[in-house]
Amino acid sequence: MVHAGAVAESPEELNTWIARTDDLRERLTKSGYGSEFDAHDLFPLFQAYVAKATTPGPPPPRADRARWLWIGAIVVAAITVVIVFATMAS
Repeated sequence: MVHAGAVAESPEELNTWIARTDDLRERLTKSGYGSEFDAHDLFPLFQAYVAKATTPGPPPPRADRARWLWIGAIVVAAITVVIVFATMAS
């Protein structure tokens, strides 16, 4: 439903969607849908899952910082090598 871009906005729409979806309706019916609970009971849980599915995750870590750390470490190592060889030559 979320991937199709049509999300139920009321318990009635959720009930209609469940009625059209055979495999989901069968699983929910075996779990008590229609006898112990209905779309009004499921709707708050459904809204929470939709919010979770549509909220973007954290941005991926930036590789720029790690690259600059490596460049800095290489420069420091190169300067150290130059200083060591310069002191050994004199």
